[in-house]
Amino acid sequence: MDVIRAGEGEFEAGDAHRFTGEVWLRRTVEAPEGTNVAIVCFAPGSRTHWHRHPGGQFLYGVEGRGRVRSRGERGIVLGPGDVAYVSPDEWHFHGGAPRAPLVHVAVNGGGAPEWGDPVTDEEYAEGF
Repeated sequence: MDVIRAGEGEFEAGDAHRFTGEVWLRRTVEAPEGTNVAIVCFAPGSRTHWHRHPGGQFLYGVEGRGRVRSRGERGIVLGPGDVAYVSPDEWHFHGGAPRAPLVHVAVNGGGAPEWGDPVTDEEYAEGF
């Protein structure tokens, strides 16, 4: 059994190849097949680039308010206690709301995500 305590681990800044704006993340545990859990903090308006996970992704809102949208679909607002599921290989983004930060727990299905282009301001606003 692996346990990562709340006070263990370091937050690292999100890099410009995967994120727009100020983003901080802390990786926790990873299963042998690659499923992992991360805690991610987004400043208002910050977000991931378009990406997809081969094993899907669960997003659990902890604090604040954020946005989640799959390509070609309407977006959803993610708040504390809300859970969003993104199907395997579904292109999507997530991040803070325009005027609110977001903290979420991401449960990422096995396999490395594929990263795409940055989400434009127009794409970030579309569908909300």
